[in-house]
Amino acid sequence: MKVAVLGLGSAGRRHAENARALGHEVVGFDPADPGAAVSMEEAIAESDAVVVASPSALHAEQAVAALAAGKPTLVEKPLAATVDDAERVARVAREGGVVCGVAMNLRFHRGILGLRDLLSDLGELRFARSSFGYDLRLWRPGTDYRSSYSAQAALGGGILLDAIHELDYLLWLLGPVESVAAELDRVSDLEIDVEDTALLSLRFASGALGAVDLNFVEPSYRRECLLVGSDAVAHWDWNGGEITVRRGDEERTIDVACDVQETYRAVLEDFLAGGEPRTSAAEGVDALRVVGAARLAAANGVRQSVDGAA
Repeated sequence: MKVAVLGLGSAGRRHAENARALGHEVVGFDPADPGAAVSMEEAIAESDAVVVASPSALHAEQAVAALAAGKPTLVEKPLAATVDDAERVARVAREGGVVCGVAMNLRFHRGILGLRDLLSDLGELRFARSSFGYDLRLWRPGTDYRSSYSAQAALGGGILLDAIHELDYLLWLLGPVESVAAELDRVSDLEIDVEDTALLSLRFASGALGAVDLNFVEPSYRRECLLVGSDAVAHWDWNGGEITVRRGDEERTIDVACDVQETYRAVLEDFLAGGEPRTSAAEGVDALRVVGAARLAAANGVRQSVDGAA
């Protein structure tokens, strides 16, 4: 296949390298390169499938262009920068009968897959906590963090969108969210115009409660998830590469150490294999509805319902 990669920053270059490693031809286009050899339209026209890996604010425009041309499209997370744009992407894909997926690589991580496999052992889920933190200045060594899309509202930045993985996998594990309360703020000295910290309180349609804390400020990498069920508790620790399961006085650990690069390759391989991607455009919209509700809740200081919740 020939794969068009739109956006050749770190994520786009990784997709291009993985596509070539899987035996596919790549045609690249970067909106930040005024002297690009091919235009976006030419790259799409030449391709059999499209990967959108530009800054988040450009995802909807580029995805719609690819889908309107009838090309199966994989969009880097998030599906779009706003709920309205995400719904537009999903609608174009649905009405055109074209495959559209979202590159949520944590759905391929052994830690999240391990938690999913344990759901039946935990009993009725009552509470979940998902956490991520890492200083933005350390994310992309050798680059100025202030120039990254993560740091700029105009490009779709902010920790809430950048770490949308946590919301996505909670929805995958616990089902739809009914309402959310939130605090979003910049609490550090980072030179950014977006939030560097997000605290969310979730109420799931199932009746379970959830807490999500995300930040751009921690000096060392941290990612973890706690699931509290009626029968047992499971805790996944990224750094330790294991899940600890506790039931009364009993405790066991499951090795889920994983090379994160494998998850990126798995996302692309899953998409290029055809069929329904592991994370659909509709699921990408669901995660953004939670983001949109969180922004409204933080701005208004009240719990906000999530449109589209079951």
